[in-house]
Amino acid sequence: MSISITGLILCICMYPFVLIMYVLVKNEAESKKGIYYGVTVPKEHRSAPEIKEITAVYQKQMKRSLWVMLIFPIPALFLPWESIVVAVWMLWMTISIFIFFVPFAIANGKLKEIKREKEWQTETAADVEVEIKSAGAIRRVKWYHFILQCVTSVILPVLVIFGDFGSRRQPLFVMMLTFAGISFMFWGIAVWQDRQKTQIISSDSDVNVNYNRAKKNLYKNFWVLCSWVNDGYMVWLLFCVDEWGRFTQMFWWATGGYLLGTMIPLIWMVKKKSALDKTYETKRNKVTSEDNDDNWIWGMLYYNPKDRHSMVEKRVGIGTTMNMATGGGKAMMAFAGVTLLSLPVISIWVIMLEFTPIQLVADENRIVANHLREEYVISMPAIEEAELLDELPKMSRNSGTAMENLKKGSWSIAEEGNCTVFLDPRNDVFLRIETPSRRYYLSGQNDEETKAVYDAITAWQANVDMK
Repeated sequence: MSISITGLILCICMYPFVLIMYVLVKNEAESKKGIYYGVTVPKEHRSAPEIKEITAVYQKQMKRSLWVMLIFPIPALFLPWESIVVAVWMLWMTISIFIFFVPFAIANGKLKEIKREKEWQTETAADVEVEIKSAGAIRRVKWYHFILQCVTSVILPVLVIFGDFGSRRQPLFVMMLTFAGISFMFWGIAVWQDRQKTQIISSDSDVNVNYNRAKKNLYKNFWVLCSWVNDGYMVWLLFCVDEWGRFTQMFWWATGGYLLGTMIPLIWMVKKKSALDKTYETKRNKVTSEDNDDNWIWGMLYYNPKDRHSMVEKRVGIGTTMNMATGGGKAMMAFAGVTLLSLPVISIWVIMLEFTPIQLVADENRIVANHLREEYVISMPAIEEAELLDELPKMSRNSGTAMENLKKGSWSIAEEGNCTVFLDPRNDVFLRIETPSRRYYLSGQNDEETKAVYDAITAWQANVDMK
């Protein structure tokens, strides 16, 4: 029983994700500004035995969920079908996004119930207070924090255009351009966070200013780190292309390193933010969160039609979240729903690609290649040359499908340039067809089907020559 290389690569790239999700959500058990599991708790009740009991159950459920997620994908490592392996890992990753929030939602529901039964009431701030000392002056993001990363991210796509990257130039350029956009996006998010209003945690203005300065500095450092990791990944990609223009296995290592490189700073920031809040916990003498637990679904999603603000501070995690009752919030939820639903659809499509056999037939005066649908049609009169091959030339994919039993789409051959491929690489016989506009490498489901099409072409050409 051999281990699937695809499964092993996915394992290396994705296993850190579930561990990081576990650590991030597990830390949410700690009190944040008097909020436990997304529920505001009065100061005099924060040491209640009921909360300790909920926390003990929460920790057990989190560990159980972690073990389930660590064991779940292991059988996929030994499956011989690439599409099934990919489908299992996509399902695993989708579940891992939500599974650790299930214990949190359970804890949130139990604590809300206890709060109602015990009639724990939290003061609600009657007035909105604004910090006017150094108003608008707490800015930690400067242009020079991001300019070098952004300039580098623009230069790298230019190097790809003029570099020797073979048939991979176009997809590599698109990737580089995308990640260049991500560098500028990081800068934009950092500026947006830096311009958020000063959070009031104390009647002492100095405490408010120092707390917000430290918080914004932390956010700025995080986005600076992310931008450098992004640039590092772009540089690494330049060395992930071989002389044939194909991505090497180093590409997967680079991608795994990129995922780790972005998640590790996130864990660092979360821990630093938690430490910062603990440092200022004793200095807080202002209610910073209204007792509006019913507007927080599971303590994580904010839904309040009476609140005109589209963005509010998160109760779980750090930063801000969107009010789902607003138009933007509903649009975001719809987008998230469509994205999640697309994952099983993509998985089913990939499985169908692998398990549906290809078909190559000669139909009257044309050659038809079928796979799930009519892929290619070649007119017999357009065929300039047809040749049977017992070995395929070395080729690299530009776009399309590359599986153990299926190659199709646009590919490139060093000596010949671009060509259209539609074949089962496990076969022993292949058909090479030349037309005025395109070169094809084809095969049927088996060698007999391929030879039958070749015979039909030669018979048609012989008949034309006789006329």
